[in-house]
Amino acid sequence: MQPTLVFRRRIKNNGWSLRQHAKPELLEVWTKSSDGKPVCFLQEFYNAWSILDKDSFKPKNQELLTIIENLQARGLIENGTDIISFQDCIDSIKKFAESNGADELTSILTVQTWIAESKLKTKMSLFLPSYPDSVLTDIEKVPDKLFESMNTARAILKRFLHEKVTPLAKNLSTDDYFRDLKITYHGSEISLQNEDETVYPNESILTGVSAYEFLRLLKAKAEDAHFKTWLELSYKDYSHGKFLLSDKIPKDEAISNFLRSRLDKNRQHLLHNPQDLKQYIPTGKTIRADDLLQQVKLESTLFQAVIDDFEQEENSYLSNHPELCHLS
Repeated sequence: MQPTLVFRRRIKNNGWSLRQHAKPELLEVWTKSSDGKPVCFLQEFYNAWSILDKDSFKPKNQELLTIIENLQARGLIENGTDIISFQDCIDSIKKFAESNGADELTSILTVQTWIAESKLKTKMSLFLPSYPDSVLTDIEKVPDKLFESMNTARAILKRFLHEKVTPLAKNLSTDDYFRDLKITYHGSEISLQNEDETVYPNESILTGVSAYEFLRLLKAKAEDAHFKTWLELSYKDYSHGKFLLSDKIPKDEAISNFLRSRLDKNRQHLLHNPQDLKQYIPTGKTIRADDLLQQVKLESTLFQAVIDDFEQEENSYLSNHPELCHLS
């Protein structure tokens, strides 16, 4: 990954300071003169690690759900879809750019800029669009086209920000199974496909039955092989942040039972080994170990209650779909 570079004037304007012996990078900056001719000059940029206050301007990581809801509110992604990926978001931005008159180069620049500004914590290189040879040839022939397209891409993104926002309607259905279940799938060491042989894309959110079916597929794959998968899970009022799943799951074990043991494993360890609590107390904080232990116990109790509800829903779902029982 390329280092983050910061313009010297920005450092000065924000009152930031540089590390001792920090050396700038001299980069070309292109602009246009008053008569419209391209002008090139050198500017000093510094690597972010050279700036002592770099955390004050470091972009905050944005949740995929927030990005999706932003697009849904503007009508670019359909609300109520069970599986939505970051790639779906990218495709909707590309379609928006094209509907606003963007040619191929402008569309690429619009998408690239939006991806960078989305601030999603992921490997961006997996999602950045490539430049076809025909586009690169056009830029080589007419370099000004790159600047014109970049300005147009910026204007399109400003137009996007001013799109009418409509409050998202909540799913009020009481008939659907797992309507309170949500899985954020960040990626896996192996390709995961549903029954239609459609690959689950990295950085996607699954809800409802689709989320449960994903867990069922994951369980089937994990019965025979070790591989790493990165997930987030929420159900009703419980949310579990990003965790690594690499365990083998016994064939006869229900998904609810597996989640019960896997997601509560760290809390159970601390409850049985309170001497390990020290590492969870931030440096300089005066938190009593007993108070922290009570907090862990309460969180575990609440989690177990939520998983009880999940287990009941799973049993009900499987009883209405007996053909799935031998796979779950």
